Amino acid sequence: MRKTILTLFCALLSTSIYAAIDQVTVIKNLEDGKQITTVEKLTKVGPNTYRLHIPMSDMTTSRRGYNKIQSIDIKRDEAMAVKGDEGYWVLADGRLGKFDKDNGTLIERRHPMPLYGVKKGNEAFVGIIKGLKYEFSMVVDVKNGSYDIFPRFHIRAMFSNNAKTFMLPYEDLIIDFTHFKGKKANYSSMGKEYRKYQLDRGEVRPLKQRVIDNPRLKYTAEAIFLKFQMAPFNYDEKRGPHWNTEDDPQPKVIRSYDNMMSVMKKLKELGIDKADFILTNWNERANGHNPMCSLAEPALGGNAKLKQLTKLAADLGYQVMPHILHTENYTTSPYFNKDHIRVDANGQLAFNHGMLGNGYRPCFKQVYRYHILDNYERMQKLGFNGPIHIDVTSAIVPEPCFSPDHYATRKDIAEYMNRVGLLSRLFFGGFTSEGSMDQVANSLDYVLYVSGYPSYLGGKHPLMTRNVPIWQLAYHGIILSNPFASTIDYNCITRGENEWGPKNSFTPKTRRLKMHEFGGRLTYYWHLNYDQNFPYVKQAYDEYQKVKHLQYEFMEYHDEIAPDVFVTRYSDGSRIVTNYSDKPFNYKGKGVVPALEYKLFNPEKK
Repeated sequence: MRKTILTLFCALLSTSIYAAIDQVTVIKNLEDGKQITTVEKLTKVGPNTYRLHIPMSDMTTSRRGYNKIQSIDIKRDEAMAVKGDEGYWVLADGRLGKFDKDNGTLIERRHPMPLYGVKKGNEAFVGIIKGLKYEFSMVVDVKNGSYDIFPRFHIRAMFSNNAKTFMLPYEDLIIDFTHFKGKKANYSSMGKEYRKYQLDRGEVRPLKQRVIDNPRLKYTAEAIFLKFQMAPFNYDEKRGPHWNTEDDPQPKVIRSYDNMMSVMKKLKELGIDKADFILTNWNERANGHNPMCSLAEPALGGNAKLKQLTKLAADLGYQVMPHILHTENYTTSPYFNKDHIRVDANGQLAFNHGMLGNGYRPCFKQVYRYHILDNYERMQKLGFNGPIHIDVTSAIVPEPCFSPDHYATRKDIAEYMNRVGLLSRLFFGGFTSEGSMDQVANSLDYVLYVSGYPSYLGGKHPLMTRNVPIWQLAYHGIILSNPFASTIDYNCITRGENEWGPKNSFTPKTRRLKMHEFGGRLTYYWHLNYDQNFPYVKQAYDEYQKVKHLQYEFMEYHDEIAPDVFVTRYSDGSRIVTNYSDKPFNYKGKGVVPALEYKLFNPEKK
């Protein structure tokens, strides 16, 4: 009898677990404050994967198409927990939080990847948003110790405020939930599942394959990234939407082209043999004549001197990369055209405070159509021989354009961003950018910083416990990257207290460790303004030679293996153990990692 009761109990338990896994609660939040709540069955599409598929036609409340739905929340039992549960939630920006808080709310609109994950006990899942992936926020909501983690899709925000008909979403809402058990129930499995999805559908290719027929990219994969500021960005908050060319601020020269040529010789003499040199604000008025971005600033030496610089770099064995910007247009430019500006949901030309003060926000569809070929051909003739660096593009959510002449959804804009990236590869061998937003993963080769912690792209929040390399678990070995803004110039210590917050998110001792724990490419920027910092670059360059081969490998596993001690394992079997504690750590009897130090353990010979 007892055996029968136990069998029945186990059957009921199994049924309840299955029911939770293959269903979600869909909450449609209407504009009048009311809600429509339904329970939707999921379709099994893989051994451990279940799919939610909501057609476009189900995201409206009338046959005529007028949409009264403000947003849609997708909730499931596996993404709910209570304080004290073993496990965590994790977002695509690397923020991980344990279930240890009483109250708080985190709402994030910017996602480096369209995913989120939850681990509870011995089980975990990752939700990968495959339809309407640019239209949601992640919500982590905690009330009286009860956790609710879910995506909220912004249906009403997709459409113009002037239109009252045909307000349907542009594609179906699709989420795949993949489940893991036992040793695989962790954020490493979540990141690798997304990597598999990207590789299987051909959205990205491994770096090892891409460098075979691309010598410039191969050089980049094995070189360090040196981003020199030729002139500062000229901020002027008082400017209106238009000013005259004669009112342009004269650039303050930090490094002329002559000076940069002497810098290259100095670094070569120090023994830095492979480096990508990025010239920031090299062009007319430090990007202030955008969308024209391909003429050398006269105050720095003009086109003639720049050609001497690029030739010298090639002779020394260096690559030189132009730095440009596609997200701000100024009326002083001879190429300025209001028809190329993004139109917002209110029918207004998009306008914001930018690098040189107030500027217009162009539509990427128009950028691709009208502002690439001429600029790129001119820059090519100047002798640039390395991947092009396009600021901002990979740090923002694609912005829709509501112009009747060049209407584009966020998905359309992402496509045009990638077309720009692919043209960049065609002209310069590669495309690098600022942040880790993966709408351009198809064409992106290097990320200046994956996280802007503590300010954005993984900003500090009371609900989070720590940052984890979920982006690197998906993209290391595919896209080169530096992990944090703070790990740029990691061994330079002259940082001001009033500087940009993300530059100081870790201590001088831990910046170096974070760089290696997260598999970063060696990167310098702000401290390159001063020649006295070059020995620091050389010191880090020598250290980097021992680990740079790992840039070609996938990151397979990451976790905390002891208090303040982390292991990062790669596809070739290499392991980096990072010890943030104040005591030496013995790693499986294979070697001791000193306090506040890291150590590379090479693959074991078979």
